[in-house]
Amino acid sequence: MFRNRNSLIGTGFFLLLFFASCGQPEALVHVEGELIPIDSEHVPEKDHAVDSIISIYRESMEAEMEVVLAHSKHRMERGTPEGLLNNFVADLIMKKGRDLYMPDDEKPIDFTLLNYGGLRAPLPEGPVTRANIFELMPFENEMIVLTLTPEKTWEAFEYLAAAERGMPVSGIELTVRDREVEEVYIQGEPFDDSRHYKILTSDYLAGGGDDMWFFLDPEDEEMLGKRIRDAIIAYCIEKDEQGEPIGSELDGRITIK
Repeated sequence: MFRNRNSLIGTGFFLLLFFASCGQPEALVHVEGELIPIDSEHVPEKDHAVDSIISIYRESMEAEMEVVLAHSKHRMERGTPEGLLNNFVADLIMKKGRDLYMPDDEKPIDFTLLNYGGLRAPLPEGPVTRANIFELMPFENEMIVLTLTPEKTWEAFEYLAAAERGMPVSGIELTVRDREVEEVYIQGEPFDDSRHYKILTSDYLAGGGDDMWFFLDPEDEEMLGKRIRDAIIAYCIEKDEQGEPIGSELDGRITIK
């Protein structure tokens, strides 16, 4: 009995010490440092061996960027409500997307919707280089097909009608009056409020980029496994191999009254 009492006292004393030690702050650690200014005296000497290796890749990349991919009939710039560049990119992405898309339900892509801000530079008249395409589309955005309800599809048209900039579209004809949808045709057919539609866009916009919230929570989404920039490059190469120049035209696909 006496031993049990001593044992209890010892255990209680141990717990008291444990909790007391837990409550004590950790000892401060003295840290020393040195401020090294970034100037000509403190910049390390160039490693010529490393620089020579980098220069090989730099020269190779520069040469690759200057390769001519196609020839353009005219200078193409973005515009509002549509532009030569808007239509050129949207149409070729629509074509390449339909070539790549292999749906289980055998229903094709209905239309393409991209964003004005995604077109970062015009394409020149005459030779078009790989560098021109990278300047036009510097992003790594990928092509994706979203299936939307009729309600969300209509929201997309309302977005286009209210937009202050011309969004690149293909496969639709949209008439706008007072920033509201007056009439819309998809692949030549009037909008059907009982149909689900398949829209080709970028993964950036599919995530709600540029306030395109109607793309969120789609009925279905299918990645095509190809970057938009790569699709543009492939199209340019194909046209050049066929001996045809690239170009575009304004056709009234978005009309504002």
